[in-house]
Amino acid sequence: MPLHLYQKYAPRSLAEFAGNSEVVEEVKKWALLFESGKRQKPLLLYGPSGIGKTALAYALAHEMGWEILELNASDTRNKDNVERIIGAASSSAGLFSQRKLILIDEVDGLEGTADRGGVSAITSILTASTQPVILTANDAWNKKLTSLRTACRFVEMKRINKRTVQAVIARISKEEGLHISEETLDAIAENSDGDLRSAIIDLQGRIPSSLRDRDKLIFECMKNLFKAESYQEAMRSFDGATIDYDLMKLWIENNVANEYEKIDEIARAFNYISRADVFDGRVRNRQVWKLQKYSYALMLAGVSLSKDAKYHKFVKYEFPSYLRSMSMSSEKRAVRKSLRRKIAERCHCHIRDADLYFPLIEQMVKKKVPLDYFELTDDEMKFMGVEDES
Repeated sequence: MPLHLYQKYAPRSLAEFAGNSEVVEEVKKWALLFESGKRQKPLLLYGPSGIGKTALAYALAHEMGWEILELNASDTRNKDNVERIIGAASSSAGLFSQRKLILIDEVDGLEGTADRGGVSAITSILTASTQPVILTANDAWNKKLTSLRTACRFVEMKRINKRTVQAVIARISKEEGLHISEETLDAIAENSDGDLRSAIIDLQGRIPSSLRDRDKLIFECMKNLFKAESYQEAMRSFDGATIDYDLMKLWIENNVANEYEKIDEIARAFNYISRADVFDGRVRNRQVWKLQKYSYALMLAGVSLSKDAKYHKFVKYEFPSYLRSMSMSSEKRAVRKSLRRKIAERCHCHIRDADLYFPLIEQMVKKKVPLDYFELTDDEMKFMGVEDES
């Protein structure tokens, strides 16, 4: 299921891209050389997740006016599929003879029987391609990518600094009409550890009291949708709502089983949600936004009319559990980061090496050795497995 805010605010040009400015400039020069007729080695963008590797490829394609063809981790990437999906495209121009950017996302994720022969097929295509190709990976030094290394130009992308992360989420917060304090934004940026995507997810997971009126509107929209008895009613159920489309999908998905009681009703509803996802994938991959009307109809009318008859019961519609779990995981990351900082200070080591001391502290906990030296908070003590004895 696609996430809403980080997709909604994905950069549409290189100027909008946040962080890794030197890489952005390098990628732009690479593209301009290709555009001038000088064939370039495929780029392999690598680095931690959430820093914008895929977003950079899409921003580049949009700025250069190139079509984009993506092969991502959700596709089966064996030899036959790789050759079928990107084989011919790598040596032929796009519509109206324009360039076509081939994007092979998360190439280090190829594994198992399902992707057998994928790496060798990709290597052959890279060698022969006359079109620009960008690959992304978290771990560029994975053994399975050995044959790709000589065929690619490696470009490292680094974690985004806190100031840049905070500036981005502050802008999104302002444009979304969220009233979130500077202290909260600072905490989100600090906890993200340079992962902009997780910071935006964390931002979305914050529901300040000032948004209560908006929440009430969402509940009313959900009621209108699930109680609708015609196509027209269902399609008007979210009229006037400012909720983002992908967030709307999360709300609907999370509450189908709360509203419907029959197994076949729930199955029909999720079938329509699945078909809506297919159209959303086509919108993202092909940038054909007119297809979104079909996704919208499947998501609203399809789900609404999956019931045999209108339910007259009261339903307390729930906030999407996925976003809540993302917010909870960010809190755990914050506690872990605070622990690492304290360990680094007291053990005179680099913060990156602090994790090496966790097993030692866990043994101290098991043997009931006092941890006063580390001055841990209650949350940090719980993280290390110390129960509150009060």
